[in-house]
Amino acid sequence: IHQYVDEADGSYSDANYTSNNSTISIEHEGGMAQGAVCTSACVEASARLCADIARRYGWDHLWHDGTNGNVWLHREIPGTDHAGCPDLTPNGLPYQQVIDKANAILEGDDMAISDDDIMRIWTHVLPNGRHARDIISDATSDIIRMHDSGITEGQWVHTLPNGRKARDIISDATSDVIRIHDTMIPQLSAQVTALTAAVEALSKAMGADPDQIAQTVQQAVKDKLDSLQITITATDEDD
Repeated sequence: IHQYVDEADGSYSDANYTSNNSTISIEHEGGMAQGAVCTSACVEASARLCADIARRYGWDHLWHDGTNGNVWLHREIPGTDHAGCPDLTPNGLPYQQVIDKANAILEGDDMAISDDDIMRIWTHVLPNGRHARDIISDATSDIIRMHDSGITEGQWVHTLPNGRKARDIISDATSDVIRIHDTMIPQLSAQVTALTAAVEALSKAMGADPDQIAQTVQQAVKDKLDSLQITITATDEDD
């Protein structure tokens, strides 16, 4: 995503003075028979941008209805000579898909989180100057020690092996985990919702029963979780 004109300024984009000075114009790849297409990554980036714009301007929903909605197509603006832009051209833009994804974000769902996103969160430097992974590791080890010995009032203010009081460690860890939770959970929930919809659409296309497939997947996940074992170890590190 690149920005070339400040939103507070007009742009030469629509061949229409009013539109140039009252809208935010977004250019996408596509529109040429042998040119680049707007990929799924392009659509998702556009959806995030549209949702961000909507939030900043106080809109809770985006919709297209010619120039009666709050999303306009370039070809619909009086004065333009681009009769096919953006969706009727070769490699045209799936604008409704962009709008639908943006509205999903505005309703609380977010785009699927990637491994890179998770790593950035996991290694993010928190307000106390430490990485999220280190805070959670220390807190987990200390809480397990407290749990194993039984928590009493004295232990709540007890100085733990890392030199801090138990209540302070738990307070810091709770705040930081909440931040991570608020960032990751909506995105993971959206990913599950999208995968569920994809399975249903695929099964219908293949003539299968979506409910039967869902039950099979659900049982497989349950069996996997029932057999899951978690091992927690504590190690001494130099840094």
